[in-house]
Amino acid sequence: MNSKKLIGYILMTLAGITFILYLSFPFFNLPTENKLLIIAGTYIVNKVFFYSALYLLGKQIIVKVASYLPTWAERLVFRLLKVQKVTAN
Repeated sequence: MNSKKLIGYILMTLAGITFILYLSFPFFNLPTENKLLIIAGTYIVNKVFFYSALYLLGKQIIVKVASYLPTWAERLVFRLLKVQKVTAN
């Protein structure tokens, strides 16, 4: 497995974990002055993990989703996003 792909999957997993934390922190019994700071910090960390993972896995995700579309739509998506379909030789 490519190291870039592995790092992308790890970042996507961390993004999922921080998203669950982001949703659950408002229900924890935290001091009021720290609650907003913790929620905002978790939100920012979640976005960093998520967009970093999309940057590393982006073309792979686009190709996988586009493969389920009709051929004309797949070509349109590839042309608009300037992505080429990878073929294994």
